[in-house]
Amino acid sequence: MAIQSFTFTAATETDGFDGYRALYASGADVALTDAPFNAHVEAHRFGRMNVFERALSGIEHRRDRTRVRRDGFDHFTLQYLRSGTFYGGALDAERRLTPGDIILFDLTRPQRTRLDAARTVTVSLARELVEAAAPDAGRYHGQILPEAVSGLLGDLMGSLARRAAAATPETAASTARALTELLAGALGQIKPDDEAAGALIADLRRRRAEAFIEARLHDPGLDVMTVARGAALSRSALYRLFEPTGGVAQHILARRLERLSAALRNPAEGRSITTLTFDHGFASESHCSRAFRGTFGLPPGRYRAEMRHPRAGSRGEPLPGESAASLMSAWSRGLT
Repeated sequence: MAIQSFTFTAATETDGFDGYRALYASGADVALTDAPFNAHVEAHRFGRMNVFERALSGIEHRRDRTRVRRDGFDHFTLQYLRSGTFYGGALDAERRLTPGDIILFDLTRPQRTRLDAARTVTVSLARELVEAAAPDAGRYHGQILPEAVSGLLGDLMGSLARRAAAATPETAASTARALTELLAGALGQIKPDDEAAGALIADLRRRRAEAFIEARLHDPGLDVMTVARGAALSRSALYRLFEPTGGVAQHILARRLERLSAALRNPAEGRSITTLTFDHGFASESHCSRAFRGTFGLPPGRYRAEMRHPRAGSRGEPLPGESAASLMSAWSRGLT
């Protein structure tokens, strides 16, 4: 038997979008499109592989750099379109799939999908399973697999979804191996396009710069020149890498604010607002307060009070997708 399973259904935006958004909150920013919303998700977990059969409409899923960094997911997903409309790919490089197509995603990289009246099968696989068969699979992030092999792979994915409730851990493991072997065969028939290869190099460089920034966020003197030297990049290359998200200085500010907000939410954190301000690299308390209010809508002191002592009744009843959402989050983190 599958280790765990659940089903989520929502017929309209009114009765279910908040629940659906909660379901995917651990891994994507979810938004409505102009199309009518509905969602049906059947999910099964098999150790290092998760299987989802979905009927979705009016939905967009987005993972930008901030989301990717915050979640820390590093598994792969294969998404097989059975019918309907599906746009997907690396962020801002989406393509339209046709029924029968399969697209590969590396969760360590930004992506976006948009689905209208679509029926899909999604298989999430731990990185070590995929890279055992296809060590360079990450180079093909956001690419559609060749039609010659996507049919075989789609048939296997569809069969796994249909028979998930009757599968054993042994058959699930052998199916995962078969999936990854078919995937490796598919990737062997295509070359990563120049745009994808260039994006991967840019991703690696940006991660190097982000790691340097993360280690020095507490330093109020952290600036563009310091980051460029530390990441072994020219200023112009560094500017290009961070331009899509507002620039290097904006990234540093956003990360300081994210860390400060986490500290303010932590009930065990006893430092004063002033101390936290300077400990997080801000040069002045007034600058920190203005920036924090602009991002979170409240000054730091009031934010701390609201987060630690929410008003009675503000939570209300659990959303329809919240119990399933806890499973979804645990399953995804179990692949990392």
